[in-house]
Amino acid sequence: MPVSRQLVDIHKHPPPWRRWPETEAVLEALTVGGGSARFVGGCVRDSLLGVKTEDIDIATNLLPESVVTHLERAGITAIPTGIDHGTVTAVIGKKHFEITTLRVDTKSHGRHADVAFTGDWEQDAKRRDFTFNALYLDPTGELVDPVGGLADLTAGYVRFIGSAEERINEDRLRVLRYFRFYARFGADNPDEDALKACANSANELGNLSAERVQKELLLLLATEDPYPALFLMSKAGVLEALVGPADLLKLKLLLSLNVESDALQRFTVLLKGNHKSLQALADKLRFSNKQKDRISVMCEGRVAADMSPEAREVALYELGSLGFIDQTVMLWVNLGSQHDLTDYLEDAAKWTAPVLPVNGGDLLAHGMGEGEALGRLLNQMEARWIDSGFTLSKSELIREFLSDT
Repeated sequence: MPVSRQLVDIHKHPPPWRRWPETEAVLEALTVGGGSARFVGGCVRDSLLGVKTEDIDIATNLLPESVVTHLERAGITAIPTGIDHGTVTAVIGKKHFEITTLRVDTKSHGRHADVAFTGDWEQDAKRRDFTFNALYLDPTGELVDPVGGLADLTAGYVRFIGSAEERINEDRLRVLRYFRFYARFGADNPDEDALKACANSANELGNLSAERVQKELLLLLATEDPYPALFLMSKAGVLEALVGPADLLKLKLLLSLNVESDALQRFTVLLKGNHKSLQALADKLRFSNKQKDRISVMCEGRVAADMSPEAREVALYELGSLGFIDQTVMLWVNLGSQHDLTDYLEDAAKWTAPVLPVNGGDLLAHGMGEGEALGRLLNQMEARWIDSGFTLSKSELIREFLSDT
């Protein structure tokens, strides 16, 4: 059943970011001489929910060039990050503020829109995606709610502003954003118009930027419980359009286990741990090399059931704690919830990597020449040291392998 949230009264209890001196400096710079400015979007929404945020968006009636002028006059660094679309970033020390001129869409392309600037706050609100992302907070602490976002946020209802079909046609990434916001804020009450519009656009998502899709997908997977949103995505044909065949039951099992999991582990489980499919999709979605390497290790399956403590120690040394944990999570999902691999994870949590007591310099000092032979011998010594349970000392290893020197 839908829930009713108790929201924070941010007029009486301003969020921490509202009390930053940097915030005051930016507001003063924008409003001197008659300009208007209001906080908008995620910083307002999250503050109402009591969620900490440091991503501060400000809307203003000043034109972008005027925003730059006002900031620079106040000694604030102004970066024209998206000035053609009205966005300037104000930088004070480590604090960043995204400042965007009020605007309306004039032409949509499915990935972005051509915009015109306006002085009309209500028109600016109507071009945004979801009702609770069009909540404004003015400098006095008064909340401005032109499209009913406060009621939807209270009810945990994710609703497009106006026509879901039109909002999605303006930017099809909003299909993914709908499901991500449903995963974060939805209260088991999906909007049927939104689901229908998302389903109608499922086959048109291939033109989206791979980086934008990757970001949205990983953010969704990182939510506390992404399963309900992913289930709806699958029903709408969106999930399969993005990733191909997905194993929601395995993901649900992972989420039920007594183990923390992150977005990349959930991504790997969702794709059934199929290394070939995972690598192809990771390439398509422009994952980083570090992410792809981690997925590869995750799929290796070197961690097995019923490993002795000694064997687990060797695996920890060879895989590192993260690789060992990742493979343990994959193994646990494959074995099922009736198994318990908590002891594996406890080993990883308290494990400190032992250090091979001998190095190349030691071998050179004992008469070895530089080159491939030295590397091979060092590898042999490391293998022997691992077999000893990491107990052999430097002198013992040198005596065993360099007894003739």
